[in-house]
Amino acid sequence: MTKILWLSRHGMTEEQEKDLKRIYGDDIVIKQYTATVNGWQDVAEAGKDCDILAVVLPPAILADLVNPKNNTKPVIRAIANRVETGKTIINPATGKEEKEFMFKHVGWERVIKIEVITERL
Repeated sequence: MTKILWLSRHGMTEEQEKDLKRIYGDDIVIKQYTATVNGWQDVAEAGKDCDILAVVLPPAILADLVNPKNNTKPVIRAIANRVETGKTIINPATGKEEKEFMFKHVGWERVIKIEVITERL
């Protein structure tokens, strides 16, 4: 059995789970974690009993999480395309009509390394 941490405010879609079964086999368990994390340590703690960390994270936390000094578990993230639904909606922020979009799962990727270079302004 492969236990996968799903760190996201959103539930995993059927397409995402089906694709994980394609990659890791049918014997998987998904552990959802929806709380806000403040750093890679929170992710590592949430996934301490998991084999894979599937995450939606800001680049700085993701960079720390994939650093082998901090974590040796595989870190993956979903890949999605933003596609039009053919419908229009009213944007609650602006009150204007606009095209509706949805995210369509297209795969998973393993994050090997992220380099964040900043300059203080």
